Amino acid sequence: MKEILTQYADYNVWANRLLVDVLITLSDDDIQKDLGGSFGCIKATVHHIYGAESIWLQRLQMTEHVLLPADMASFDTATLCKNWIEGSENLASFAHAIRDERGFEHQYHYKNVKNELFKSKVWESLQHVNNHSTFHRGQIITYLRQLGKAKLPSTDFITYCRGRK
Repeated sequence: MKEILTQYADYNVWANRLLVDVLITLSDDDIQKDLGGSFGCIKATVHHIYGAESIWLQRLQMTEHVLLPADMASFDTATLCKNWIEGSENLASFAHAIRDERGFEHQYHYKNVKNELFKSKVWESLQHVNNHSTFHRGQIITYLRQLGKAKLPSTDFITYCRGRK
C-alpha cells in the first residue's frame, strides 16, 4: 500500500508541475477568463485544488483547527502556482513519512468545512485528495483547450510511470 500511495502522491506533484509550466505562460486575462465548469476560471480551479490539498494535509496531521488557505484572488499566477506546488510536495512528504501499513490504516477523526464530524483511514484520505486533484486538473486542461492551447502536456498516470523507467 505504501508504494502505491507514495507513488500516487509523487505523481500528483509531477502532474501539477506540468500544468504550472503551462499556467505561468498565460496572461492574467486568460487565467481569470470565465470558461464555465465547476469554478469558472483556471485561477479559481487552481485555488480550489491548492485549498483542498492544504485542508486534507492539515486533517491528516490532526491539526485541531484547520485553516482555509488565504483568498488567492489578489495573488499573481506565479505566487499561486508556487504555493500549490509547495502544498503538493508537503502532501507527498507526509505520505512518504508514514513508516508502515499500520500508519495508512490508522483511522482518524476530522471535521469538514461544514463542521460535521467524520472519520476516515489515512489511506482513504490520501487516495481521495490525489484523485480530487486529478479530476480538477482535467478541468484545467479543458479550459486550456477552450483558450486555444493545442500543445498541452499529458498528465496521465501512465505517462508519469513510463517516464520513471
